[in-house]
Amino acid sequence: MKSGRLVKLIWYLELLPKLGPGNVLYVFFYRLRLKLGYFERRHPVMESRAGGAVFSVAVREKEFPAAWKKPLLEQADRILGGSLPYFSFHWKKQENPPDWFRNPFNGRVLENPGRHWSKIPDFSSGTGDIKCIWEASRFPWLGILARAHVVSGDPVYLDTLNEWLDDWISKNPLNQGPHWKCGQETSFRLLALLNAATILGQAEEPSEKLMELLGLHLRKISSNIRYAFAQRNNHATSEAAALYIGGNWLLRVSGTDRKRNSGYARKGRRALEQLLRKLTYEDGSFSQHSIVYHRLLLDTLNLVLYWNTRLRLPRFSEAFYARGNRVKEWLYALVDESGDAPNLGPNDGTMLLANHSCGYRDFRPTLQLASMLLKHQPAFQEGPYNEALFWSGFKLVEQKAEPFVKDNRVFPSGYVVMSGADSWAMLRFPNFRFRPSHNDALHFDLWTGGKNLLFDAGSYSYNPPPESRIPDLKSVHSHNTLSFDGREQMPRLGRFLMAKWLKPLKVGEMVRTDQQAGSWEGSYRDPAGNIHARKVKWNGNSWELRDRFSGTAKKVELGFNFQEGDYALDPQGNRLSLPWGSLKVSEHAQLSVREHASSRYYFQAAPCNRLRICSENNKEVITTIEIA
Repeated sequence: MKSGRLVKLIWYLELLPKLGPGNVLYVFFYRLRLKLGYFERRHPVMESRAGGAVFSVAVREKEFPAAWKKPLLEQADRILGGSLPYFSFHWKKQENPPDWFRNPFNGRVLENPGRHWSKIPDFSSGTGDIKCIWEASRFPWLGILARAHVVSGDPVYLDTLNEWLDDWISKNPLNQGPHWKCGQETSFRLLALLNAATILGQAEEPSEKLMELLGLHLRKISSNIRYAFAQRNNHATSEAAALYIGGNWLLRVSGTDRKRNSGYARKGRRALEQLLRKLTYEDGSFSQHSIVYHRLLLDTLNLVLYWNTRLRLPRFSEAFYARGNRVKEWLYALVDESGDAPNLGPNDGTMLLANHSCGYRDFRPTLQLASMLLKHQPAFQEGPYNEALFWSGFKLVEQKAEPFVKDNRVFPSGYVVMSGADSWAMLRFPNFRFRPSHNDALHFDLWTGGKNLLFDAGSYSYNPPPESRIPDLKSVHSHNTLSFDGREQMPRLGRFLMAKWLKPLKVGEMVRTDQQAGSWEGSYRDPAGNIHARKVKWNGNSWELRDRFSGTAKKVELGFNFQEGDYALDPQGNRLSLPWGSLKVSEHAQLSVREHASSRYYFQAAPCNRLRICSENNKEVITTIEIA
């Protein structure tokens, strides 16, 4: 036991330079102040004083395309019928107004929500995942009801959203309860309120109640933004954007607290310039190694750029726009023609800028808006994702987008994109400047015709209930890669922290042999000294993975996730036949298929299958994939 604790202590000390000693020290100081009751004394509960409705009747939008109206009103009517969207996928029954402290996934209500936010734990075995409590207070319903009111002219949508906002304000005074616990959650709410004001045409002449509400939100965000900076993730960018946008907006519409609002705006702008540079790689990749969190960053930049133009604020530095464009290009490179993308890294159900009725896994609305804001050119041909443009003032897009083309790319931050004939693949190699969260080194993702044939299993939940029996989807055993002696590639120190970060041993160049053929190879060495090298060759719709492994481990297990359904396994012929094609493995390996699970949406799991390829160490396994 003592030796295990000593080893973990050594691992923590090794991580200090990577996490930043100042950041680690601040997090420790923050937690100490929590225990000592500092925040409860320093930031007392404050009641809202302004009266009246948050929003008034809006002018009806007559230019809204008819094709977008039906799905929008269907969503709005589901809300009126007592269901709310959770994590951009689930529709859960709620009260009217919602119970802001109930987890609809298990029906449990948070005990004593009238406590100061600093007294409420992050993880509670009784209530469950706190994100299930937070979600309704991100106001995902607000933009839907606002758009429905403007499109239909029906006052019931406006009356409902005002009633719910009044109820939320009365039950959630500043600093009281779970919804003031997280600065990022507060930021999402602020941005949702401003989004609704824009849709309803009340961003220039807002109500006193809206201005007061945003002022309270800014007060909370500013009070502890240093903690968000210490996380080195999307908390920092979201909160900086909220300060910048909210502070500048209040400066424009309100004649009071100008010094305070100016301070918010300056702090937000300065932080955005620094954070975009510090939290992204040169190639545009984001610190969190996640497709969904990357979209969140780009959505945040979209809002910053939109309000910078709308409020006629000074431009950011040219380096800011150049890096923002690389952020956009990285996401575009990893998106499939269907709009979906590999289920890479943490996936928590966030979709910040949802002024459209497209699905959660459609990344085109974000990319389309980013392309217009950064390049004044659409990224895709006309489609339902253009609704995001409509509500941002681009009601008529005259430019034509270039045809969608899947390019071959090697991103030094750790990603390879390979394009065949009617198929393409992504490979993840380890190159960590920021903390990894999944054991996915040399994971291989394969796509064709908008379908993810071999896929990443996802995340499911940050705090799954014990009864869920969902396997650890962050594990190496849930990715299309290899493990030595059943061990993880990197040992886990905590819920969001792993030790012994891997480094690439070799990162090869992309070798093109034809327009639809090529090869790439790379390798890494694990903490025990074992080496995994993977070479990918492709020609048309034929893919070959050559895995070489060596070191002190005795056994290796290579795995691939594929959809549940018909398949035929021929262990003698080392061949797996599937509806879309086949996988054939070199003869000395042993094949089996077991049941597994995958999660494309937060708090959602679906059965899938996993091909297991077992071998002795210090050998080579060749997997040939043919797509019919």
